[in-house]
Amino acid sequence: MDYKKLAQIFKDTLTLRWDPVAVRLMRPGEERPPEVIEPSVPLRHCQSIIVARRGNCLYMPPRSHACPDGSGILGLVDMSPKLKSGHLYLLFKKLPTLEIAQKMIKSRPDFPPGSYTATLLAPLELATFEPDVVIFTLKPEQAMWLCCAQTYHSGDRQNFRTSGYNSTCADLVVQVMKTGQANISFGCYGARASSEIDDAELYFSLPTPQLESTAQSLLKLAEKSIPEERRKIYIHPVMDKVGAQEQREGPVNIFIDADRCTGCGLCVDFCPAAVLEMSETREEKAARVVRPELCSICYTCVGQCPERAIKIS
Repeated sequence: MDYKKLAQIFKDTLTLRWDPVAVRLMRPGEERPPEVIEPSVPLRHCQSIIVARRGNCLYMPPRSHACPDGSGILGLVDMSPKLKSGHLYLLFKKLPTLEIAQKMIKSRPDFPPGSYTATLLAPLELATFEPDVVIFTLKPEQAMWLCCAQTYHSGDRQNFRTSGYNSTCADLVVQVMKTGQANISFGCYGARASSEIDDAELYFSLPTPQLESTAQSLLKLAEKSIPEERRKIYIHPVMDKVGAQEQREGPVNIFIDADRCTGCGLCVDFCPAAVLEMSETREEKAARVVRPELCSICYTCVGQCPERAIKIS
């Protein structure tokens, strides 16, 4: 895969602020790539994502992992008995009982200790290794378009499995590697208490085999759907006056400006209720209103008309 080209597609179509982050768990016996740097101080896994999204290529052996929970979940080390027991969640007052804490730990995805030897992270465009997952820092609207791109090439809806506990390691890496399916994370206590992830940001993790098809789907969506949504083409012109007038009575008035209408037929094609139809004479083609009583004022015809020839009242 051309990771640099793919990264540019994601950044351009989604207008990303931060670089997508390529993450690989190093298998036993793998050699450290020469381009990556071990940080001078230990970092939590969630912190290393922040450092990588800013342009840094990182090599993170167990000694560089500051979070014992994260390094244990990722299969780098054996998790301590104290962490396995769940008692710390009660001390932090993050969970109410030991039984609930142990249930959460049991349901949390993880890798057996010793499965991997280090984590590698880099901006996708700079990755010289094959990532297991690619992590995006997104606003909800951007995450929606990644979901749309997933559905675009598969027809499937997304089934996310996530939590607010140990999420950037368990949900963004382990879960995605085990299932081969995309997943989201809203961060967790550690991620939000120790990194600069913004309150309005979330994470979206893609398995590497889905990168190319998702990027190609985004290019298709960027031809029409994404820019239209961002222009808010269906906003009703009097939405700021809701409640200021009495409930409307009588038929919907749909006005088509004959001087502006070019007869392209888009309004007819897009109307979900067949309110409009094309009228054709020797001289011209034009849209006309035939079933105004079926109009729900969805504003699709208004938004799709390239000439702004339609008004509804």
